[in-house]
Amino acid sequence: MDRQELTAIVLDLLEKETGETYEQLEDATSLRDGLNLDSLDMAGLVLHIESHFGIQIETELLEKIATVGDLLAMLEAKITAKSGRKAA
Repeated sequence: MDRQELTAIVLDLLEKETGETYEQLEDATSLRDGLNLDSLDMAGLVLHIESHFGIQIETELLEKIATVGDLLAMLEAKITAKSGRKAA
């Protein structure tokens, strides 16, 4: 899955969670300030993401995620690691 596909999925999950419509997601956009996500929005988004991708996102990782780019990079790493475990 490339980053563009991943971004589209995250955008869809984000819109389902918040009920808002977003034009696009830029890597530098702050989740809190740019997208106006509060802790409840983030918790719901994480649950949607975990369910959709079949991954688990640890709290320590969430604390390091401030921007859309941070979120996408973490997801890419998680999905790659999951794929690697399946192939082994």
